[in-house]
Amino acid sequence: MSDILRLLARSTSVSKATAPPKPKQSATPTPVAEVKLTTAARRREQKRRAAANAANGPSESPITLVTAPPQADEQQQTARKGKQEKKNSKKRKRDEVETVESIASTSNSPNILDPVEVRSLLKQHKLKYTILATLGSRKELVKAALENEQEDTEAGKTASKKVKTKKSKRVKEGKEKEKEKKEVGNDDDKAAAPKPSASTKLDQIFPTPIQKFEELRTNYNISKRLYENVMVQKFIAPTEVQMGSLPLLLDGTRHLVHGLEECDVDLMTIAPTGSGKTLAYAIPAIDHLIRTKHEEGDNYERGIRAIVLSPTRELADQIVNEFRKLLLGTGIKVVGMKKTLIPKDRRRTKDTSNEDTDEEDGDEDNESSGDDSEDDDNEIETTNGTVAQSKKGIAVKSEIMVATPLLLLHAIQLCPDLFPVSKVSRIILDEADVLLDDLFLSQTTSIISHLTSPFLSFSFWSATMPSNSEALATKLISSHPSVLSSNKTRKLVRLIAGIKDSSLPTIRQTITYTASERGKLTALRQLFSSSLKTPCLIFLQTIPRAQALHAEIMYDLPTPNRIAVLHSNLSETARSKVMDSFRAGEIWVLITTDLLSRGVDFRGVSLVINYDIPTSVASYIHRVGRTGRAGREGGMAITYYTEEDVKYVRGIVGVMEKSGGAEDLQKWMLNSLPKTSKEDKKELKKKGVKERRAGAGAADNKKSRISTKSGYDRKIEMRRKAAVDVSKKKMIRRGEEESGEESGSEWEGFA
Repeated sequence: MSDILRLLARSTSVSKATAPPKPKQSATPTPVAEVKLTTAARRREQKRRAAANAANGPSESPITLVTAPPQADEQQQTARKGKQEKKNSKKRKRDEVETVESIASTSNSPNILDPVEVRSLLKQHKLKYTILATLGSRKELVKAALENEQEDTEAGKTASKKVKTKKSKRVKEGKEKEKEKKEVGNDDDKAAAPKPSASTKLDQIFPTPIQKFEELRTNYNISKRLYENVMVQKFIAPTEVQMGSLPLLLDGTRHLVHGLEECDVDLMTIAPTGSGKTLAYAIPAIDHLIRTKHEEGDNYERGIRAIVLSPTRELADQIVNEFRKLLLGTGIKVVGMKKTLIPKDRRRTKDTSNEDTDEEDGDEDNESSGDDSEDDDNEIETTNGTVAQSKKGIAVKSEIMVATPLLLLHAIQLCPDLFPVSKVSRIILDEADVLLDDLFLSQTTSIISHLTSPFLSFSFWSATMPSNSEALATKLISSHPSVLSSNKTRKLVRLIAGIKDSSLPTIRQTITYTASERGKLTALRQLFSSSLKTPCLIFLQTIPRAQALHAEIMYDLPTPNRIAVLHSNLSETARSKVMDSFRAGEIWVLITTDLLSRGVDFRGVSLVINYDIPTSVASYIHRVGRTGRAGREGGMAITYYTEEDVKYVRGIVGVMEKSGGAEDLQKWMLNSLPKTSKEDKKELKKKGVKERRAGAGAADNKKSRISTKSGYDRKIEMRRKAAVDVSKKKMIRRGEEESGEESGSEWEGFA
């Protein structure tokens, strides 16, 4: 028995040196409780085997019983557990860092879509991007040209290699195809020839559009306060022009667009009226100013940093209101340029201002005749001919200035110390085709020439943009000093949302032949009595005609004082009063000229009547665009034309057909109408229809007279008016004579 115990004691001492290797750990660690159970069971099994061997006696071969002390086994398990926990913790930290980095990368960049998906999305929303011109300094342009030439030559070489391989295969086919070989050789020469330069082509780009307003915060990281102001407006989804323009205008996202890497971008946007262009250029401008303010920090100085130009005061006031909604709580301010901002001793008189201006409908000429109403906090008070300047020596502490061209130009020229524009980094031209027309071109170019910031960017917005306006915009940008001195190339990108030079398809459009002016008035009165939809806008060619129509129909509605007239000869207070009454619903029918045809947003306008045909196709598109705005359906446009207008109607009918909103428009009408010559188009645009001009002759006045009265009734009315005038003059003379006699009776001379 003692021998067996000795043998067991030897085997346990040897087992420490001859212990088997540790088993490999599995990928998933086993729980501690299970490890203890397995080791205890193993010990019991080993004891059972040892007792059995002792009972049976010693075997021929030495028995080695492998056992481990319980303390050493527990230490190994705790060590394994600690290593596994360290590995798991490191893995968790690595996963957390990767997830944070992925979230940050996705939050600062737009969603990356497949190019095929992007193109289908752009095609679905009718968005088309075209690079009109590549601009910049000569060095940068030469570099870009050399790069394009290299790309073209490489493409030509690859094409020639492919053709040569085809040629070698055809040579092996035999002598019967020698003629085909020669033809292929000629084709090779054509393929190897250099391609035309890229400057002669209009390259297209395909940026990823915005599909939801939430992407402005998640993908483009705009200001949180600005995003909240946008969402408070309760916009359901971005319109086509907003989807397409925001990715190009927002800072930090242009490098993601293929073809615009390391380039400054100027944008020209053409979109239908009422499609949300104001919001499309307001969001990037405000976000850029907020970023600039945060970057400069304590060195930030208030002053004009962005300018929005509009052709009329009504449109400028509307733009100011839209900006104010988006600027709440951002620390950025907006101001509308008014005459009261210029000190009285520096204002330009009428005589000097008329020499430099040539405005549409006399709108800008009336700036000096308006009432000197009080302005916002930016108004300057003058005492004893001295200007009470602010602490920083400037008149305007707002970052965004909205103005008409003439008034802003006067402020810059007369008061350069009060209106510094050297830090203006963005200029926005709303209704750019008008601002680049002959009426405003000199004023617009003069304003742009005063902007000297090296970081100046341009954007042009309108529903219509002719080719000459595109050429003028390109020339303005290419000749600006900031572009010529820049180290980066600039690209002017044109965005077309929808169909170019067309109205919205949701507007129902009709055109009616009335033969004469009397027929127009009769048709209008029939409309009043049958199917008038209010609020309603009526457009006429000239101010005298608008006044005459107002005098003729002012009592045709059952409720009095519901018809008003608005034109540029009215004072500023009178114009604003009429606008407020029309928006409040107190006025149902508003008679006006082209003064309100552009940009002004009257929500709920149901009917637009072109009593006189517009002077151009663009004017028709803008007039019709006063209804059906922001996707609202139910808008209607009616156009009356007479015998004198037949030669000008073809372009209007073409727009109606292109937009798809025309009612009862037959193809024979478009084919039978005469084509309008270029000379007639120019004359119509400058002066309007000859018979309706302000200085027309006596015969033309008879044709264009707005009245349904007969000649006999008009003669009687004129005689009555003449008799009233004669009686008034007689009364005045009698009063003068009586006053003279009384004075003579009192004065009898010296005694």
